[in-house]
Amino acid sequence: MIDHLPERLDLLATAGAGRSLRGSVPLARLERVLPALASSDGELQVEFELGRDPGGIYYLAGAIQGDVAVNCQRCLEPVKQTLDLTFRLGLVKDEAEMAALPEHYEALLVTAEPARVVDIVSDEVLLALPLVPLHENDSRCQGVLKEYQPQADAVRESPFAILAGLKQKQP
Repeated sequence: MIDHLPERLDLLATAGAGRSLRGSVPLARLERVLPALASSDGELQVEFELGRDPGGIYYLAGAIQGDVAVNCQRCLEPVKQTLDLTFRLGLVKDEAEMAALPEHYEALLVTAEPARVVDIVSDEVLLALPLVPLHENDSRCQGVLKEYQPQADAVRESPFAILAGLKQKQP
């Protein structure tokens, strides 16, 4: 096990050598994830295992753990989201290999360029974040709901009432 995550990684060569890597990635380096976060403080613990399975498929199996802060969509205050992710990616060079992957693999398209480790981590974190983050059983957040009173609307005329009137005028 190598206790260092490089900036870039030749996935196929590393998988061919059967290597394991681990390290931490600061949240501030995950540029594509930052807009979804309330804070860039902290880091994620990442483990990668690259190898070749008995079927000859090169793979990247990984785990990501850590806490991130996202904005609650109900009260707009930060809410802690604990990440404990595992994934298994089949390394493919083209669409034909992608179609041939067994179901227990997600495809990761590999190009001639070494892959950026932060891009792989960013992809997995973005997939794991909730679409609508909310506080669960938080009194501050529930208080916002209790205080909300919709405005009592006067009887409004339907926007289609004018069309109904025009239809009646036509012979």
